[in-house]
Amino acid sequence: MGQPVYGAYKHVNHKVKPVPGVYPEDAQVHHQFPEDPLASLTPLTCHPPVFVPTKKLTQECLTSMKVNADGFLWPEEEKLFSHVMKLNEHALAFDESERRNFCSNYFSPYIIPVLPHKPWEFCNIPIPPGI
Repeated sequence: MGQPVYGAYKHVNHKVKPVPGVYPEDAQVHHQFPEDPLASLTPLTCHPPVFVPTKKLTQECLTSMKVNADGFLWPEEEKLFSHVMKLNEHALAFDESERRNFCSNYFSPYIIPVLPHKPWEFCNIPIPPGI
């Protein structure tokens, strides 16, 4: 029997070797707040309404979140949670087709700097099996 393997085997062409260098300034992520995000929040009511499913936030989606699985919240707090989810349903993504990027008003695009590939390990010299 061979030696035990304690990790996934990685081929040479998938190995990553860090290269010392300076992170380019144009690849830095800049974030700014064009407006106060708290100013656009809808004020919450003291008595939230009963949840009515919408096209995006259905009862199945709300149940799949398992909000009050251990029964810690009061019924009014549970209703408040579903009310907040309904107010912010445009920010939820339940499948890959609804997934988006960060808003460009708040974050600059992410740039991953790469270097030209230089092989750091070369293949062995092929030797015929007869030798």
